[in-house]
Parts: sequence; structure tokens; C-alpha cells
Amino acid sequence: MATVSVEPGIDKATLFELIGYTPHSGGQRALHDSTARFRIPCCGRRWGKSQAAGHEITAALFKPNSRWWIVGPTYRLGEKEFRVVFDDIIRKLNLGKYVKKSYNPEQGSMRIEMPWNAVVEVVSAEKQDSLVGEGLDGVILSEAALHKRDTWQMYVEPALTDKRGWALFPSTPRGSNWYEGLYRMGQDAEFPDYESWRFPSWDNPIVYPGGEHDEEMDRIRKVVSGYHFDQEYAAEFTAFEGKIYDELKADVHFTDIEYNPYWKNFWVFDFGFSDPFVCLDIMVDPSDRAYIWREYQVQHKTTMEHGMLLKLRDNPSSFHVDGRFADPRGADEIHTLAPLLGQIVARPVPWLVGVEAVKRAMKIREDGTPGFYIDPRKCPITTRQLQNLRANSVREGRNAREGQHDYDDHGPDAMRYFFSEYFVLGYRGNLSAVYAAGRKMTEGETFFQLHSKMTNEQRTVPF
Repeated sequence: MATVSVEPGIDKATLFELIGYTPHSGGQRALHDSTARFRIPCCGRRWGKSQAAGHEITAALFKPNSRWWIVGPTYRLGEKEFRVVFDDIIRKLNLGKYVKKSYNPEQGSMRIEMPWNAVVEVVSAEKQDSLVGEGLDGVILSEAALHKRDTWQMYVEPALTDKRGWALFPSTPRGSNWYEGLYRMGQDAEFPDYESWRFPSWDNPIVYPGGEHDEEMDRIRKVVSGYHFDQEYAAEFTAFEGKIYDELKADVHFTDIEYNPYWKNFWVFDFGFSDPFVCLDIMVDPSDRAYIWREYQVQHKTTMEHGMLLKLRDNPSSFHVDGRFADPRGADEIHTLAPLLGQIVARPVPWLVGVEAVKRAMKIREDGTPGFYIDPRKCPITTRQLQNLRANSVREGRNAREGQHDYDDHGPDAMRYFFSEYFVLGYRGNLSAVYAAGRKMTEGETFFQLHSKMTNEQRTVPF
């Protein structure tokens, strides 16, 4: 093979033509054409993320005096993109005799140095201290969802600062973790440096010419679990086995929510010290849709301190609280908070009944909208906890114990108390009776005080 005449500064389109690479879809073209500093392609298996990312590094190597990394969770995973680059430079462009190179995945030595001092090498995040000290023009975080958050934030991102380098995050999702946060930033106009895409496997017309219902795609769909298919092939973030709120979808339930003084508003508490103390603000509109628009999740303070912080925090104009609910196991905390914040209701409801009430609210109604929304910007912790909440595992030879994994679940617990009290136990009906009677709470008056003054005829639902 004759050596192809290439020089530093060659444009990407011309280089792709020389190596015989044509993006297989509009998605791959969009990835290559993007000028965003941080690009996050969330891809199903066999979409071609390693090919696309590898060719990006090939093009980058024609910038003189530049340094590039492929950061893998392990050397083996980082090798996938390097394999593409090595094939481009050595076989397709026939530049082997002009470059310094090493390709030994077993020893962790994968490196190419161009004659104009452009270098790419594979590094492993297994030993994070080895990632310190480099100034980079760009980086690929191979299988980014498998990396730890601090690999990016503490080691790789700072290395891009001096040169304002770019980063590419190709990955298949792994549940709801920090990688999903990057993806969400790429969907948000407030973060113009970020751009993200979701590319399901069937967007690759070479591997799946029949698209979403290619015969191979249909075969896989029949033999794997739904959660596995959604994650590995549909590139969905929220898919994992045992997920409790599998109805929860970002494009359905996530939205920006502003306080509406004409709607009912409630506080609901889950208590903790080492674990977070939670207070959620939940509005309910006239159609009984619930809106979680504010969260308070704070650790290592006393119950009284939490109460004072909540009492004194800034609130929107015409702010009001129409009821307060809590974990029924927190009698001491309720006794402490009630004189400060007002009457708190806490009545036990079986776990599964509460979960079912939440799940019903998440379902799409006849008008095409759900009965539940959450603001992921104002409530990021609760949003994450809802996405990650899973049922107790089944152990071999034993039945599963009813309930959820008892970890990072405090926002969802508070939600469950609200839906249990408001919808299951009938607080909704009692409050409706108050409004129907034309009564309004005066300052300092609780719902219960007002309810006690009503006649039996006005109490349409017994309390």
C-alpha cells in the first residue's frame, strides 16, 4: 500500500474520506459535526460508539504539538477506541514508519506519537493517581458510565483547563448515575458547552438494517428481560432490574415547576440525623396532579435546627402550607416540630399500598399527561433517589422480603407518606370539604382547627 499524503491541519471531512469512513447515520454525522466542547453520546450496543470516537481521535492527531488521552475504566476497555486509531494511522494511512508506536494491551502500553509531536495514549482509571499532571487537548472517557464521578471531576477535567480541551463521553448507560447528569446537561440550553444524544442500537443501519424491528432486534427483545433491553439496546438510563417506579420517565415526569399560590401546597417529612432529614414541598392542582417543586435534604442537624431553618427560609410570594405529613414512626420529631411549624399528620399505611398510590399517579391519564411531576433542577436528590429505588433482592432459596433497599431512599419515602395520607387516607376529601364550605384558614390557624369548626354537613368526608 502506498503512503497517503497527509499533513498536519488536514480537515476532518477530507481525512475521513482518505480512511474510507462514512458515518452510518445522521446521528453519527451530528456527533462528528458538533462544536460543543463536551459531547455525550448515550448509545445502545453495536451502535458504533467506539468507531466514531476513535475516528475523532484520528482527526485530532493532525493538530501539531497536541496531547490526547483515551481513558478507560481498564486498559482493556480503553483499547477499543485505540484499536480504531491504530488501524487508521498504520493500515489505512500507511504511516507506520513515520510514527512512534506501541500496542500492548496486556502491559498497558498503547501509544502513538506523530512526527509533528501529536500524541495519543491509553490510560486506565484503575489507579487514579496516574492521571495527575498532564495538560490535555482532548480526551475520550471510554464507557463513561462505568467511570467514577471523581475520575472525571478530580483528575481528567482539570487536565483540560489550560488548553480548554474537549471531552467525548461515549457509553451505554448504567442505570441512573453521574453519566445521566452529564446527558441531562447536554439537553439543557443553559449549558451550551454540552451536547448530548441518545442513540439506540437500531439506529445503526449496517448492523440492524430493519431498524427497531429488525429480525435480530426482535429476537433479542424476546429472550432478554425488559430492563436489560431498555438499557443495553434502547440506551435508556432508568432501566435496571427491581426498579420500583418503572413508570418514571424523564421526558414525561421531569419539568420546570414554579410555585402557584392558587394550588394547594403541602410539606412532608422523613426524619434523620446521619441520614438526611427531608422536607418536600408538593403542590396539588385542581385536577389532583401532584408537583414536587422543592426539596430540603440535610444531614447532621437536630430536629429543632431543621425546624428553624424551614421556618425561616425564603418562600415565594403568597406562600402557604395546607397540610403537613410525616413518617408515623417519628413521634419524637413530630412532637418537636409541631409547636414550631404547625400540626403534622402521621398515620401508618402499608408500604405496598403507598407505593401503589405513587405508581398510579405516575401513569398517563386519558388526556395524555401524568398525575405526577417533579422538577429535577430544584429536587436533584429526590429525582436521583426515585430513579434508583429498587425492591429487595431475591436470595436463592428464599422469598423476597416485601420492601425496598434501605439506602438513599429518603426522598421517595417522604413522597410515599404524602400520597398515602392525601390520596389513600382521604386528606384530599377533608380539604375539599373545607374549601367547599367557603372557609379559608386565617394566619396561624391549622387545617385541623378549621375542620373542627365546620358543621357535620360541611364535612363531606369524615376525618
